[in-house]
Amino acid sequence: MKPYDYIIAGAGVSGLTLAHLLLENTEDSSILLIDKDDKCQNDRTWCFWQSGDNLYEELVSQRWNRVSIKGRTFDRTYDIAPYQYKMIRGIDFYQHLKSILHSSNRISWIKDDIKSINQEGLVLTESAHYQGHVVFNSTINYDRLNFEGANNILQHFKGWVIETEKEAFESQTASYMDFSVDQEGDCRFGYILPFSPNSALVEYTAFNKKVLNDREYNDRLEDYIGSLGITNYRVLEEEKGVIPMTDYSFQIKESDQLYHIGILGGFAKASTGYSFLRAQNILQKIVSNIREGHDIIHDLPYQKMRFKKYDATLLDVLNDSKYTGEDLFINLFKKNGAQAVFKFLDEETSLTEELKIMSSTPILDFGKSFVKQLMK
Repeated sequence: MKPYDYIIAGAGVSGLTLAHLLLENTEDSSILLIDKDDKCQNDRTWCFWQSGDNLYEELVSQRWNRVSIKGRTFDRTYDIAPYQYKMIRGIDFYQHLKSILHSSNRISWIKDDIKSINQEGLVLTESAHYQGHVVFNSTINYDRLNFEGANNILQHFKGWVIETEKEAFESQTASYMDFSVDQEGDCRFGYILPFSPNSALVEYTAFNKKVLNDREYNDRLEDYIGSLGITNYRVLEEEKGVIPMTDYSFQIKESDQLYHIGILGGFAKASTGYSFLRAQNILQKIVSNIREGHDIIHDLPYQKMRFKKYDATLLDVLNDSKYTGEDLFINLFKKNGAQAVFKFLDEETSLTEELKIMSSTPILDFGKSFVKQLMK
């Protein structure tokens, strides 16, 4: 059994990014990447707002300078400078990272199904076992996303890339949240990323506890597209996903040999599910710690407790089902603007700015919930 300096279990966005960073920032280290999938499909897109550049800026296939927020009685488009809303296609990311990793003899990539990982860094797969000096685990069972003792909600969605006969989209504006869809007692919205006046990714998204079946997603997508006045279109691609939104206290370090990254490491922001840029920032710090001889989890970003409590408060209020998504989110944007909301969600605001944000929510219920989260 050949030992490896680093084993990365799972070749998702966190696993591939970490492999890339380790390759560039450590000398003579041996790296093993294990995943049951060969990452040859365009199975997802990553979207995020950003004011500068990221590690994979050259992979950004679309970017928008404006976003719209819409409800039944509200419709506003925001210029979001200095931010841009960006999109990276999964297949572009996979191909780019595979070309870098496969060019190095320091990295081995094995297609296999991981069965177990122990705290001593032993990884058991369907066909073999491997020993790592340090193992980074990003595997997660998507059938078990209800974490005990936490506020848990699922962000689930289905989207179609469609091509229309007639011009139907404002290509410079991303529809970030369209609450004109039936809220059905919780939080649901349409989401449109236009690529041209005749093509766009159109998604139906819900924040609640129960995913839909394919027929239900399709029916709601068809209804939403019809509500946009679009009658003739072709479906070119589709994507579907489930992201846990939870305030569960994930631990990155399980032992000196085993660390969790990705969702299991708490990389996804609890209140939004966004993880692409957060993963980059956390992993860059992890690799910097390794290079400089610090503890791997020394001074990682996104660890401020007050932001964790803000996230937990929102999840608790959503779980209570007293308010729909439209009730909660429209006022946030209406009273603060998109840039202020994005800055808050990036955890870059001052306490004064945060109090202003909080004052635009149903203050009594949010205040009561916030106190409850502080007492946990």
